[in-house]
Amino acid sequence: MKVECPACHAKVHVGGKPRMGQKVKCRSCDAELEVVWLEPLELDWAYDEDEFEDEYDEDYEDAY
Repeated sequence: MKVECPACHAKVHVGGKPRMGQKVKCRSCDAELEVVWLEPLELDWAYDEDEFEDEYDEDYEDAY
């Protein structure tokens, strides 16, 4: 099964049975993507929890 990359609009192969949260990489632009919806199949940029926590910690410390 293939779906459009949100970054470059190339077709990205996600396998025969995609699942929510599945991580894939666009071969055309190297974007790290994640399955965010199944019907219709949709990809978005992958969410990196560690990166978000680091940014949140820095913002919190700057505020005080």
